[in-house]
Amino acid sequence: MLQREVPYLRPPLATLVLIACVCIPFLQLGAQGARRSARKLPKIDMKLSGPTTLRPGESLESTIFQALLTNRSAVPLLLFVRSGILMNARWDWSVTDAKGTPIGMAFEPGRGFCGTPITSPEAEAEARHLRDDDLLVLAPGESHEFSVLPGPSDDYSFPSAGTYHLAVTLTYVPPNADHYFDERGKRQRAFGLEQWDLSRLGVDQFAALTNSLSIQATSDTWNLELPSRRGPKQGLIFNNIPVQPH
Repeated sequence: MLQREVPYLRPPLATLVLIACVCIPFLQLGAQGARRSARKLPKIDMKLSGPTTLRPGESLESTIFQALLTNRSAVPLLLFVRSGILMNARWDWSVTDAKGTPIGMAFEPGRGFCGTPITSPEAEAEARHLRDDDLLVLAPGESHEFSVLPGPSDDYSFPSAGTYHLAVTLTYVPPNADHYFDERGKRQRAFGLEQWDLSRLGVDQFAALTNSLSIQATSDTWNLELPSRRGPKQGLIFNNIPVQPH
């Protein structure tokens, strides 16, 4: 007796595409953990932008600069981003004059990692929970712009008018990681980081975050023109209120 061949019913192409778009990024990120030993530090390009000049008395530290991060790695990167701010991130500035000589600083400030602002105990406890929408996937070749907070310290002392070169180094540490890798690939202990509650993350998101990579990258230089010499905290104005040096 002849058997009838039952035709194979293929799902619509649009359905397959939708499933692939939803599943592939976090599956790739989860599989990335097996390759962590092969590349401990992802390749990142970072371009700095901001104002090209600063008025006398205007605070440099409260000036907003932007850093455009581009993933030059072959794998997606997972970042902790909340309200557009890159969390668990530290921005370290360097400032040089036109000849490339580092500018001195009257006081070396301590710079910590971006974390949760301290408000009420209840709000702080709630803010420590990570959710799926706190995670940003940066695909290979994809770029994302972040504000660099704060700007260069107002303790820098600029000896004369002229053009100065700014650059910033980003150190990003995945939530609850106890170490990161510097630009030379050397393992460093991570200090001053908050501990986050990951219990509300989805299973795939939790696995991807656990296997995500740290980042350390230095931007290109940005030129800033100063119309006059500038001492540390000299005649600065914050919200129209003059601030005197200590």
